[in-house]
Amino acid sequence: MRFPSLLAFTVLLGWISHGLLANPLAPRIALDRVGRSLEIKATLPPEISEVEVRIASDRNQRITKISDRSVRNPSPAKPIPEREVFYAIVDVRLDAGMEGVMRFSAAPLACFLNQHVFKSPVPVGKEVTLPASALNHWENAVFVAPGNVAAEGFHLRFRAPVIHGRLDRQVQLLSDPWAGRISLHAIDGAELAHARVTAPSTVASAAVVPTGEPLSTARLHASLTESIRYTLRSQEQTPTSPFFGGLNLFYDLDATTYRSNYWIWGWGPSVRMLIDAESIPEVARHFAPGTLKRVADEIGQASLRFVVTDATHPARGIPVSRWNRGLSFPTGFEERISASDAQFLSGWAWLPLYHATGNAAYLEAAKTLTEATERLTGEHGIIWQDYYEETKKWADYFVDESGFATEGVAELYAVTRDPRHRDIGLTYFDRVREKLERPDGIWNRGWNRKSGMMSAAFITRGMGWAMEGLLAAHRMKPDGGYLHRAKILAEHLLRWQHADGSWSINADRPASVVGTAEKATALWSLLFYRLYHETRDPRHLTAARKALTWGVVNQYTGPDLEARGSVVGSAHDAGVGYRAWFPLSCTYTSAFFALAAMEELRLQAVPTPAN
Repeated sequence: MRFPSLLAFTVLLGWISHGLLANPLAPRIALDRVGRSLEIKATLPPEISEVEVRIASDRNQRITKISDRSVRNPSPAKPIPEREVFYAIVDVRLDAGMEGVMRFSAAPLACFLNQHVFKSPVPVGKEVTLPASALNHWENAVFVAPGNVAAEGFHLRFRAPVIHGRLDRQVQLLSDPWAGRISLHAIDGAELAHARVTAPSTVASAAVVPTGEPLSTARLHASLTESIRYTLRSQEQTPTSPFFGGLNLFYDLDATTYRSNYWIWGWGPSVRMLIDAESIPEVARHFAPGTLKRVADEIGQASLRFVVTDATHPARGIPVSRWNRGLSFPTGFEERISASDAQFLSGWAWLPLYHATGNAAYLEAAKTLTEATERLTGEHGIIWQDYYEETKKWADYFVDESGFATEGVAELYAVTRDPRHRDIGLTYFDRVREKLERPDGIWNRGWNRKSGMMSAAFITRGMGWAMEGLLAAHRMKPDGGYLHRAKILAEHLLRWQHADGSWSINADRPASVVGTAEKATALWSLLFYRLYHETRDPRHLTAARKALTWGVVNQYTGPDLEARGSVVGSAHDAGVGYRAWFPLSCTYTSAFFALAAMEELRLQAVPTPAN
């Protein structure tokens, strides 16, 4: 016999307090929650044959927008009154028949939903209907013009039949700490009944803070497991989304939502992490057999869908890198296609997936991309940073992160051993390096064909991308002098590393001013491990371990269950273009720390020679 849940009993007490049981024909609603399954039951007058069910998540009580400013943001506000982007959150599984409704203070003149892929405008009004086919789980970008229109609420709705006065419908929640309001409405909009859902009390329990030395084997295994759990929660699971199977790049602790499922190049390190972790029994046992490789393959397959196949396109053979977002863009988004970003993705995802799955599609995509790299290097000398799809032109600049493209070509050469692939990669990299490398080994930020050299900004992550390129070039040509250059660059990073193992966003400035570089600290931890394998310089190993220790110690264990296992940052570039100075975690940050942890575990597994 199944007894009513505490939630259903609480709703029943509410009926008694409102006198609803005195009238057996009055509409009544009961909610029964088991885990993430929410059953909506109602008794309604017999003349009602259909109702509208509305689901209003508490996550939408405050609808964030792209112009939001953190209290920590030191920069002056730069409002653009012509437009605004609001972020509606969908934290319930989207089922057939569902649609979203956003209420505004006034009818906007124009409205778009997730315009980066859905180009048709949404019919406007004070209430705007957002079609389920264009909605995503979690973040949804709702563009409006003008920008002084305020968003006043958002809910999901669907119609459900009533049979002989009874309604019984299940919905699936996307998170454990879900709370919100469920209401039933007549087809004319009049509310018939409502009830609230509160998060289970167990969700609010305090986190168990890990114990033990940060670099102990047990602690690293636990840290790795939590990084993977965070990554699996970040997977895009909206069946109708073109990004289905990929990853949300960020989790926003301020808005309690996953964000940016369209930052495709950043998926790569997470793929490599999942593949490598599958071979660690102490970690893999926490997941169903084959889960990690399966999810890695799903992410890789999702990325292949974005390769440009039009034979007449200037960027043919290259996958879309990302959609940049900002109020300076006419509808909030602009599409970017980047050869360097694509080679980064290929090196971290496509070639490891070819090894792990044997699927030749990954190898062929990597070869096609490298041929495109050769073609564009021949056409431009140095490939410009991005192709702008909306304006049909290449950018006027390239920056230091172009160096990390060498990762992809080096991994391809390791598979094919084709000298042509090696030569394509080294020609590409040397042209970038020779343009940006300073006599002291630091790279300038970039080059603009209109304004010339972009001076070094000492951006720690950008210098990491240059180091990645140097180490990848060294793998292709060990006698090419690249390791020597890598050691020179490393000296600067050793000097700038903080005592706790981290670096600042700008390595030469205090973290109290520019913020701690959690992404760069993760990246440099892995890079110093890789450098140590080549140099055996104990200082490089010490730097790697200090950075990894910072990541393990700063892994989030707080009350937000969705963020657990991630590493949270809060700085001007935390959201790579938006949500500046808000607390965000990033999947590739977790991936780089996890990959560094696996390097440490490999070192620990090698017996130390006796003296």
